[in-house]
Amino acid sequence: MTQTIDTNLGDLISKFYEHFLAAYGDEELASVATAAVINDLIGQAPAKSREAAA
Repeated sequence: MTQTIDTNLGDLISKFYEHFLAAYGDEELASVATAAVINDLIGQAPAKSREAAA
């Protein structure tokens, strides 16, 4: 059985930021790390998904 979790991009960004803030203890570093992860995830999205978003 597959579990489905509904979330949005804002929730995902918040979770990554909270994680990195706890890990690094620095707001600026957490922001940069969060942006890097989100950019990597967007960059790995299949081409059809990116075209639909444009």
